[in-house]
Amino acid sequence: MNMISPSRTILAAALLALLPIAALSMPYAPPGGGPNDDCANAVNQALEPGSPITLTGNNTGAGAAGDWDANSPFFGAPVVWHAFTTTQCTNITISYCGQAPVWANTFGILANTCPADVVIFPSSFNTTDCVDGNTTYILNQVAAGTYYYPVLNDPGNNSSGPYSIVVSATGCGPVQGSDLCVAVVPDALVNGSTLTFTGDNTNATATNDFVTGSPFAGAPVVWHAFTTAACADVTVAYCGLSPSWNNTLGILSTDCPADSLIFLSGSDNTSCGDGNITYYFTALAAGTYYLPVLRDAGQNAIGPYSIDVTATDCPNNQGSDFCSQVIPLALANGSSLNFTGDNTNATPTADFVTTSPFAGAPVVWHAFTTSACADVTIGYCGLSPTWTNSLGILATSCPGDSLIFLSGSNTIDCGDGNVTYFFNELAAGTYYLPVLLDANDNAIGPYTIVASAEDCPSGQGGDGCAGIVPALLPTTGTFTFTGDNTNATPFNDWAAGNPFSGAPVVWHAFTITECEDLSIAYCGLSPAWGGQFGILSPDCPADSIMFPSSFNTSDCGDGNVTYYYDELAAGTYYMPVVLNAGQNSIGAYSVEMETISCEPVSVGEATISGLVVYPNPNDGGFSIVGVRTGDDLSVIDMAGRKVFSRVAASANVYLDLRGVVAQGSYVLRVANTEGSQERLLIVR
Repeated sequence: MNMISPSRTILAAALLALLPIAALSMPYAPPGGGPNDDCANAVNQALEPGSPITLTGNNTGAGAAGDWDANSPFFGAPVVWHAFTTTQCTNITISYCGQAPVWANTFGILANTCPADVVIFPSSFNTTDCVDGNTTYILNQVAAGTYYYPVLNDPGNNSSGPYSIVVSATGCGPVQGSDLCVAVVPDALVNGSTLTFTGDNTNATATNDFVTGSPFAGAPVVWHAFTTAACADVTVAYCGLSPSWNNTLGILSTDCPADSLIFLSGSDNTSCGDGNITYYFTALAAGTYYLPVLRDAGQNAIGPYSIDVTATDCPNNQGSDFCSQVIPLALANGSSLNFTGDNTNATPTADFVTTSPFAGAPVVWHAFTTSACADVTIGYCGLSPTWTNSLGILATSCPGDSLIFLSGSNTIDCGDGNVTYFFNELAAGTYYLPVLLDANDNAIGPYTIVASAEDCPSGQGGDGCAGIVPALLPTTGTFTFTGDNTNATPFNDWAAGNPFSGAPVVWHAFTITECEDLSIAYCGLSPAWGGQFGILSPDCPADSIMFPSSFNTSDCGDGNVTYYYDELAAGTYYMPVVLNAGQNSIGAYSVEMETISCEPVSVGEATISGLVVYPNPNDGGFSIVGVRTGDDLSVIDMAGRKVFSRVAASANVYLDLRGVVAQGSYVLRVANTEGSQERLLIVR
């Protein structure tokens, strides 16, 4: 943008007068403005505080070639160029005093590239500092660097011919406001310290302050900025203004022009003691923030001001918008922690990895560390009105990637309709707790969340296998696993490419110390649970899959399934309990494990002990290895019905049952005069 016809009273109109260039109402001037007609040829001078420089030349023949980037709003404006370099932050004054007649159309911008692309606009300008009516531009808080200054050729406004322009600089000194946020140099705000921002918003404009569409677009403001290096609670106090300013903005911005806004966590008119306002911003992540000072003469908010901005360390139990800045607190079994915070200004920045199903969710983070297996409860009790949307997850990494999903939840325990989440058998470690911002479901504002931990009971299931502590099974005896798979999910359950990926399961784990014959019985579930997997895995997430030696729905006596593993080697195994509501496999359950120390295998059993089915799972086409000519082959569905049979013609048999059997779980039975053996067959 440019400064044109500075005698006009409205700055915005002056800024727009040269867009497009045809509005200059001036004849085209061919190139020929001297060596500095191309900005690349501009002679660079040193500009130091207290040592003004004078820019002299003649812009009569100025052309536009080589001056502006093609996308610049000034593209086509005929100018000659000067350049100067500063070595520190400065307030720069550019004065046209002495030009006769008065130059009525000039530029008050600086560029830091050539051809010019990004430009710096003046903080203010006037036609009074020069007693002859020429223009003076002031650019505050200009960072050290090299800048190109354009001298506009506009004969129609007397801005053409020889010129002498004085450029002076002063050190930035105390931080003062700028009418344009792009001209503000952020000041460091250290936790435990205070910055005093001073300025005068009398001439504040709305130009380039907020993005189009912002609820604050059009508000005339002066800007300040500060940078924090750690999580901070920030206070912005307008104390001492007289009369009291009755209209101010309780916001910060993280960009310029302002788009991403941080709203106040709270405010009061009592802390100052004189009726002026104090704003509070809790748990601000480390970063740079822009502070707008509103001009509103009707509410006394106009003129010189002094604003104190103070930062203190975030309390450890207070949430942070960035999980990387959270300090985990120790959560001992038998104890609880109160997490307090305010999610009003939560953002989704750096919260979850880009592939996470929760990427884009704005959250505030807390964290805790356990030192032993724990059943953890997260209670949102006491929030009013009731928060009707929250996340029942924990993360074990930051940004959130490896997620732990709830084992269960209810809205009864709080007694006020708020939710309580349960995470069973969390392994010792550090966990990150996200608090979701969802204003549409009342999930916004200050909160207190209670996290409590208890010792893990043996045999309880968890949604993620990573958090499961294996139970030690007896050498010969029984052990019962209990759980509830109502809220089971498939996340972090299966290795990539596993045929069971996508299946929602609750996990149990057990360890055996020697070879065992193992049975897994779902007896007693009513109605009977169908569609269970019966598989085991030695890995977590599950990769290698082990299938049972056989199974049936008769041993329980109630239609539920029992799986059998012959000669299971010593080791640790993970057992999934699948959620399959369509086959009644949902809700609370009890699974009984029985172990019998391995016994020598009989000769009759050995004749088909090498029975192998592959691939398994399959699409209905599979091979059977280890049978004998004449063996009876049968495929039996989960209801015990024989859906296919054949006599083996060789030791290697391929069956193509595509179109014959539907997707689901079946038993492949191989029988001969010496006995029979079954294998679980899964068609997908």
